[in-house]
Amino acid sequence: MTRPRCPRCERPAATCLCATLPVPRLAHRTELLILQHPAEAGHAKNTAALLTLGLQSAQRLRGEVFDAGLAAPGTALLYPGDGPAAAPADVSRLILLDGSWRQSRRLLAANPWLAGLPRLSLPEQPGRYAIRRAHRPGQLSTLEAGLHALALLEGRPERFAPLWAAFDVFVHAALSRRGETGMA
Repeated sequence: MTRPRCPRCERPAATCLCATLPVPRLAHRTELLILQHPAEAGHAKNTAALLTLGLQSAQRLRGEVFDAGLAAPGTALLYPGDGPAAAPADVSRLILLDGSWRQSRRLLAANPWLAGLPRLSLPEQPGRYAIRRAHRPGQLSTLEAGLHALALLEGRPERFAPLWAAFDVFVHAALSRRGETGMA
């Protein structure tokens, strides 16, 4: 028997996060387009839903192969690695890959047009996502990466505080359900 789910945040009704999300959704200039691997979609630890529900110009598409037409002028890929560097002033749409690192590499391989996009890489910084263990320093959840990228591109990071607060509630609740009390 399946548990009832919240139709908005897609989480089990008992762990619905809608009450923690900012209302109205937070405004920003740079469009975020999240390409989500299908295996990540129903994962309880996934943060992409929080990002899309908390921001006005964030959209999530699920699948493995996406239309190359998504690479409109002004589009950059938020992903570490080689490739032409994106100048923040030139970015009007930022694509994020949502999934495990293995799944994100599969998305890159299945969508070769992504490799031709300018890349935006974030400076290495500690994450607040204590639910999953990072395999390397600087590995962040989709929400953390998206909010840090918006702060880098647009400035004024303090305006995202309500969404950071929702994220912290999400992390704390997950740790509490596992019997852990502190943030790692």
